[in-house]
Amino acid sequence: MNRGQTISRRQFGAGAAAMGLSMLPTASLRAQTGAAPSASANPWAQLGAMSARARQLGLSVPRMSLALSGGTAYDDTMPAVVDFIDHLKRSAASSNVAPSDVDALLKQASALLMTINNAERAPRNEGEPGEFGVQLTPYSFESLRDEYVSLFNSCVVSDAHRAQVAWYVGKLTDPDYDEKYDTVEDAICVPWYFTGILHAMEASFNFDCHLHNGDPLDKKTVHVPAGRPPVWLPPSDWPSSAEDALTLEGFANQTDWSLARTLYRMEAYNGFGSRRKGINTPYLWAFSNHYTKGKYVSDGKWDPNAVSTQCGGAVMLKALITSGRVGLPS
Repeated sequence: MNRGQTISRRQFGAGAAAMGLSMLPTASLRAQTGAAPSASANPWAQLGAMSARARQLGLSVPRMSLALSGGTAYDDTMPAVVDFIDHLKRSAASSNVAPSDVDALLKQASALLMTINNAERAPRNEGEPGEFGVQLTPYSFESLRDEYVSLFNSCVVSDAHRAQVAWYVGKLTDPDYDEKYDTVEDAICVPWYFTGILHAMEASFNFDCHLHNGDPLDKKTVHVPAGRPPVWLPPSDWPSSAEDALTLEGFANQTDWSLARTLYRMEAYNGFGSRRKGINTPYLWAFSNHYTKGKYVSDGKWDPNAVSTQCGGAVMLKALITSGRVGLPS
């Protein structure tokens, strides 16, 4: 497959940590209190317990205290859990620790990540079709093309979120993630970065979740779109689910992946509800100058004062292009 638009992607993935692009303040730098909060109330306590167990097994993971107290917002906790899972997998690959012990820890971490993701991710709007859905999309591509280009060209990452956006770029170009995104691209010709960005938005980079909506991968989806994939024999592999999600939307084997078309498909994947509320959707523009507040906090429930703490998909794409990991789609 011709990937002329991708620039030194694998080389960057190997060197991201050395360049400091995938690092956020770690949990070990957070303030500590004298008493440990309950695990159910504080994800840091759960991470602390998992970290202690991993180190007891001789695995190398980020060190976190059981008594640790930190912000419980999504943009604080999600990266810490994702980094913990990645460290655990890589350390286990070169150790003699029993696979059952590793799997138990990974299941705990994945369950915590699902809980964090479900509390923050923007739910799809009921009845919102994809670009090629049965229902008519309420906004045509032609009516939005110039707007997407204008917003993208003037998009600037908020100063407060620069380190977080760099972390997202590091994950999107991580070789271990890259392999799965490549598998999907090879199968249905959807650009790796598009799949990766949706993976961040829908599942917080959790490969134990369906790309459709972040539901657990061990059974068919329950939320919109429900009952996907139509044939599913868990535990099935993540690429198969991702291919179904993207094919369902009509994205498979499309030839037009221009900038405007890419952003249109991205917004259509989640729905046009925010647009109807008169704001730029946080699904694309959170962490940039084009978004301040307003989001769906649950199915059909709009909160004009809620602020998304997920990095928007267009912001991730701009960071990938600006840093040379992706060529600007023509």
